[in-house]
Amino acid sequence: MYPQVNSPKKVTERWLNQAFAPLSDYLNREHPEEARKIMAYMTFMCNEDQRFYYKNCISNDSIVLNQLGELVFCGREALRYKFEYPESTWVDRPSKEERFVHPNVTKWMEKSLNKKAEEKYGEEVSIFLQELWGPIVNFDFSDLKVGYPIKRAKTRYCLYLYPSEFLTKTAIQFVGDEIVERRCSYSQYSEYEKQVRNLNYEGWQVITVIREFLDRNLDQFRLYISKAVEMAEPRDQMYMLTELGRREQ
Repeated sequence: MYPQVNSPKKVTERWLNQAFAPLSDYLNREHPEEARKIMAYMTFMCNEDQRFYYKNCISNDSIVLNQLGELVFCGREALRYKFEYPESTWVDRPSKEERFVHPNVTKWMEKSLNKKAEEKYGEEVSIFLQELWGPIVNFDFSDLKVGYPIKRAKTRYCLYLYPSEFLTKTAIQFVGDEIVERRCSYSQYSEYEKQVRNLNYEGWQVITVIREFLDRNLDQFRLYISKAVEMAEPRDQMYMLTELGRREQ
């Protein structure tokens, strides 16, 4: 029997291992070849009434295990990990040298990204801000910050952006090629997964960006971003007021 997992005051690696142990063991037992891929999309919800509840962060379907780790319920889409469109519409985009980039995009990138981040993520960030995020915020990036939103750990393999004055917890995650192409060790991939899970547990809606998402089916990706912003949990209002007050002093 697995121990009871309660909501922690602080999310730690030990707590995460306990929270996901029943699901990890179940997947490694029942779906050993796909377990790692499935786990990348799973979020721990709670452990109540001798039940462990997990949700797929993309399909929103759930799987429930009892305290012994035995399957109680599994939605049809709960273990899905392949999210491909049946037909791909590739974006016909001018070359980097020829396409128009809004001055605010250029200004923000020059101010916010260091040389290393620019070299690794610059092209994807530029396209995302110009074609997707910019129209949402009227190209006002004054509140867009670089960094891990909950400031709990040093992050690698990804670049995180988040709008600090949004009323909802929305984070944008640019995933490094070493993760996308699986040019990493198991421990490195596990570290990447934990970064995402920490955000999900804290209520952050994570918008994941890789180059392929920007190069095809852009309208569907735009719709996904809109829905993600809608679904994000609200920030703590006292925190927002305190932050705004400090800036105005």
